[in-house]
Amino acid sequence: MTQLPGITLRPAEAGDLAQIVNLDRLSFAPLSTNAEIEREWYGQGLDLPDRSLFIAEQGMTGLAVGSYAQLRLGICFEGQVLPAMGISAVAVAPHFRGKRLAQLLVEHALETGQAQQLPLMMLYPFQHGFYRKLGWAWVGRSHQYRVAARHLPGYTERSHIVPYDPFQHEPMLQAIYQRQALQHNGWLKRWDWQWQSRVKPVTGREIYCYAEAGEPLGYVVVQFARLEPPQNILAAIVQEWVATTPAAYRGILGFLASLRDQVSTIVWNTYADDPFPHLLREQRRDPTLLSVPSEFGWTHRFGTINAGFMWRLVDLEAAFRLRPIAAHSSFKLTFQLTDPILDDRTITADFADGKMHPASQPASTVITTSIEHLTELFCGFRRSRDLLWTGELEVEGDRSLLANLDSAWAATSPFCWDFF
Repeated sequence: MTQLPGITLRPAEAGDLAQIVNLDRLSFAPLSTNAEIEREWYGQGLDLPDRSLFIAEQGMTGLAVGSYAQLRLGICFEGQVLPAMGISAVAVAPHFRGKRLAQLLVEHALETGQAQQLPLMMLYPFQHGFYRKLGWAWVGRSHQYRVAARHLPGYTERSHIVPYDPFQHEPMLQAIYQRQALQHNGWLKRWDWQWQSRVKPVTGREIYCYAEAGEPLGYVVVQFARLEPPQNILAAIVQEWVATTPAAYRGILGFLASLRDQVSTIVWNTYADDPFPHLLREQRRDPTLLSVPSEFGWTHRFGTINAGFMWRLVDLEAAFRLRPIAAHSSFKLTFQLTDPILDDRTITADFADGKMHPASQPASTVITTSIEHLTELFCGFRRSRDLLWTGELEVEGDRSLLANLDSAWAATSPFCWDFF
């Protein structure tokens, strides 16, 4: 692990709250006050369930110059929940930046995850390139559409939309989310504190449910805001939507369309395979927003592809044992992996009977790549044959087994509603 003379990394204590608040303000919200940060981010103090805070203390001054949080996560993937760690709030004092302190904090988290035999870790990066150097892979691609409300289909199922009532709907909505999470790759199994954070009252945020015979079958979380530029455009920003039936999905879209007399723009955040863009009357960005010149006069700006969270495989044996694979004739591969933090490793796996079984004897076909690219392959974000084409992967032996690997690891790319 990176060594920084005079720096001690230790678990945070209640008396460290003021220093952590100040580090967070300087790192993430320098225009806020310490009091605002403490009230909004640490209203319940430092001791929260499923979260462990650490600080880097400078021995010479006794002051905290860095801090970060470890979160206990459950990531849904291929119908099961993988135990994982989330890393959040990696903060470094301004006068201590550029001295590898952030790397020290991340390496500490990785070593903790390895000691706990966690298959996976997750974070939202301030810079993808910084974490890529430490073995992390960008796998959190999302799509965002800023479209005119009048271009949404006005489905009649919108009549089943009702305002969210926490006393009546909260347990049912939480159950809906948990069931749907298992059917999607990348959604988090939410603990109670995560769910409460999602539905707590926030200025401008509203929740609406799709219900039939009093039973919710879906919901949408909407944040009303003024878009800038131009500031006078009122938008409904969809922060999360869950639909258990096609009717619920249509009801949510129809409801958003019915806002067209008040709301100019709908900001629809979603996963790559969502049919949303095919359902619009006009495939273009809301024309009332400021126009952006395009290269060709016959094309229109429509949506954006967003680069979000990153994953990293940690304990390879645990990850391989837990990941189900698509049915295929059995085969065997050895992976030689470069890892900038946890040391280079080799793992051999037998692919058979819907599982990967770590093997002690090496295979005749060897794949050489990085832990970053193995993570991309593992979660279905990229294919081995594409990595071979770009030179990010090498094969010694039977190259036809790459097709077997891509088939075995085929999966819907991860997507997540939660930010931390």
